[in-house]
Order: sequence, then structure tokens, then C-alpha cells
Amino acid sequence: MKELDAAVSKTQNYAKIYGQNLSDKQLFLRLISKNSHQFTEIKGKGSIKVTENDWENKFRKAKLFSDKYLRKMKGILMVGVTGSVAAEFAFKNEDIDLLIVTRKNELWWWRLYLRFFIWWHKIPHRKFGEKENADEFCFNLWLDENNLKIPASKRNLKNAMDLVMMKVVWEKDSIYYKFLKDNQWVKNYLATGYKERIKISRKIEKKISSNNKNNLMKIINKILFKGQCLYMQVINKQKLNKNEIDVGRAFFHKNS
Repeated sequence: MKELDAAVSKTQNYAKIYGQNLSDKQLFLRLISKNSHQFTEIKGKGSIKVTENDWENKFRKAKLFSDKYLRKMKGILMVGVTGSVAAEFAFKNEDIDLLIVTRKNELWWWRLYLRFFIWWHKIPHRKFGEKENADEFCFNLWLDENNLKIPASKRNLKNAMDLVMMKVVWEKDSIYYKFLKDNQWVKNYLATGYKERIKISRKIEKKISSNNKNNLMKIINKILFKGQCLYMQVINKQKLNKNEIDVGRAFFHKNS
């Protein structure tokens, strides 16, 4: 019981760093502990007063956008909402963070395609170096199906919390389940939340049906990746970290 009380206190204090009071359900999912607990053990320990905010409206907008456009892009396997919207603590002036998973060897192609697509359709999105604006989409996290495992240097409490809180808009080929299975390290921080996510995402695990055997696409993807690296180094004067920017992953979020 002492372990549970300590875990509850730690979780509540962590949430308060971001100004959030957690309900029973939120506390249960985000419980900081290597031990797994039942909801009945948590019930009544959360806050009754939960701050009203705009996260549900923003999630609906993300779903509408994703269903209307991203679902039609064959190389995209999953779209997830992250950040403050996923944390259920987003205010009207905040943007909407998205994580996108693509087929292997297609990440940089689809990223480029999406950049032109949202520019052409005048879809509000956050641009590099600019402040966030209300309801802009921020495409700051990209992974391909062969690079779902978060690098060891990024396996910390914050990223474990972000992974557990993430809200999947839609997925293909059971990719969310594969994403969770590839990141079992999260159990070291949030055993309860990880167990719950695995439970609701578990399906008959399908073999990922990547039909991408096109060597030309692989070459194009590498060229686009090299172009992105050159742009970041020369234009933006950024130092590249392979754990953040690689052929199969892109972490553009400063705090990721």
C-alpha cells in the first residue's frame, strides 16, 4: 500500500508541473510505478475538480482532418495525437501535435508530399521557428514501420508518459500494437498504463503488409532525407542527432 500511495503522490506532483489535476481515470493510466495496479485501487484518489479546457474540440478537429485527408494517403499507417491534446489539458490558443507512422522507406517522401499538400490546401500548420497558434497542426513526430522503437537515449519518464497518453486517431495493419510491443521499456515507468494500452490495442497480430519493394522509392527517400539534413545544417544551422533525425525517424519536437 505504501508503494501505491507513493506512486499516486509522484504522479500527481508530476502532473502539477504542467498545471493539471488528474481524475481517477487519468491517474490510473499515468500511474508512475514499475508495478501494475487495478483501477479499484486508484478509484477515489484522483481529483474531483478537473480544469475545463478545449482538448476534446481539438481532438475532433484532428480526427476530421485525418479522416478527410491522411487516411487516403496509402503510405501512412497510423496517426496519433500527442502533446497537450493527448494529455487532455489543451487550451484554445494551443496547436495540435501529431505523430505519423509511414511504411518503410517512405517517411521522407510522405513528409514532403504532406508539406506541399497542406500548403496547397491552405491548411493551418505550425511552421519551423514560429510560435504556436490555435488549432494549427504540428507534424513534429515521424516514424516508419521499421523504426518504431524509441532510441535508448530518449527512454525517459516524459516520453513514456507521452507514449501512454497518445490518442490514436486511426491505424492500419495493427501498427499501434506493434508500436507498443516495440517499446516495452515503458513498463519500467508506467506499468499500469502500458498494460492498459496493450490490452485495448491487442488484436490478431498481422504481418505488416508492406508492399514496398521498390528500390526507386528507397533511393528517393534517402535523397530526400539527405536534402533535409543539408537544409537543417546549412539553412537553420542545426546540429543533427541520429537519434532524432534518420532515414526512418524524425523527432522535430524540441522536448522529445
